[in-house]
Amino acid sequence: MYGYIKHGHSGKRSSTDGDLVQFERRRPRWTHLTGISSGGTGGETPVHRCNSDYSLIPPAWRQDSKLNKIRTIKIMKLCAISFKECWQDEQGRWWAQGGFPGQMTAIGRLFDRMTLVIVRGEPQEGGSPLPDFAEVVPLRPIPGSDTRRKVALLRAFPYYWGRIWREVRAADVVHTPVPGDLSLLGALAALLQRKRLIMRYGGSWEENSQQTTMNRVTKWIMRRFAGGRNVMIATGMQTDPPAPRMHWLFATALARAEIDQFQPDYERGLSRPPCLVTLGRLSPEKGVEVLVRAVGLLKEEGFEPMPVLTILGDGPERGRLEALVDELGLRGQVRFTGMLGREELHRELAGADLAVHPSLTESLSKAWLDAMAHGLPLIATRVGVAGEFFGPPGQVGWLVPAGDPEALADAMRQVLTGEVDWPGMRRRCREKVEGMTLEAWAGRIGRFCAEQWGMRLEKGKLVV
Repeated sequence: MYGYIKHGHSGKRSSTDGDLVQFERRRPRWTHLTGISSGGTGGETPVHRCNSDYSLIPPAWRQDSKLNKIRTIKIMKLCAISFKECWQDEQGRWWAQGGFPGQMTAIGRLFDRMTLVIVRGEPQEGGSPLPDFAEVVPLRPIPGSDTRRKVALLRAFPYYWGRIWREVRAADVVHTPVPGDLSLLGALAALLQRKRLIMRYGGSWEENSQQTTMNRVTKWIMRRFAGGRNVMIATGMQTDPPAPRMHWLFATALARAEIDQFQPDYERGLSRPPCLVTLGRLSPEKGVEVLVRAVGLLKEEGFEPMPVLTILGDGPERGRLEALVDELGLRGQVRFTGMLGREELHRELAGADLAVHPSLTESLSKAWLDAMAHGLPLIATRVGVAGEFFGPPGQVGWLVPAGDPEALADAMRQVLTGEVDWPGMRRRCREKVEGMTLEAWAGRIGRFCAEQWGMRLEKGKLVV
């Protein structure tokens, strides 16, 4: 999408791809600004009108004070495509759970315009609003899960592929957070249309027992097409890149302003009884069943002080986990909150002593950062980049093998009864995540793009 300004003459219509922004100056006022829609439709529609007040001209489009030179400006439009289910409130605002809204807001600010292709879902508890500057394009939900979902997607493939193809065609840059079926379709459409692509893998880049065939196909595509106009990013912090021409990037859902709103009480030790917390989607790969069984082992042996566990989040495993809690006689020790908004999440974390993250597969978890920002050390599983991120035992937490209730129960037993420098650990946890904000996250993505696309990153925006 291009624009130009010329002193004394109106611009001419051009066949350049994207939106042409045309200014016409006639003494003594700016008379009009028109746009030619992208995608080769040739339809001319008014975009903006301004009077002689120079301040009303969008700052990014202003020329120097003499206004006597032609200046071409690239207006970058981003299309982000996700399988994320979102819902609309009575006022028409779109919402979603988890860190998705914050991440889309942060990456969207790198560009001038943004379209979000998501899946329309039912209203949920908690959640945060999607960016208000984005145009939201909702798709029909895909019914079922696993094999049923794949069959349903194949049956409705012309619908999903057609909608995604059109939105990709209208964009300059496409962003697809993967793994995910609709996100992968978006990436394929971008590759076929030779669009600039930001493909970001949020799961574990390392091979493990939780990997699916689709995960492996997605990784192969990223390795094969990395470089040039394709910015390929994997979640992690290792020194060596995930593959040639690819990049590592941390994951976060924490905005700078959000971190600044709360200050942990570094001096507190353990409550009586100790308050444990785990947070995340209640799905099999998160390993919450392992944690519940570990708490059951502590109760079975008569451990004191017996901790209270709060499970923050919701998901398909919740019913089965609640039944397991009843089966093990843990109703007095385990509490489910359901999905929470960010403010409620902060309140729960502020009242906890220790976080436990029993994932069976992970890259660099946003939940680690949420907990550490509140000064909470973690007991986590040795998956993904946990070894590099946590460092020596007792620095910001402790690591155990994944999928092992006995090892997890043993770790909790030692931490809750051993000599621990709680004030020192709480400070180190907070310090570790101070720089891992959404603003820093988006800045890294912007620098990757600027380097590969021959652009500049100015005041938080990509500029040609």
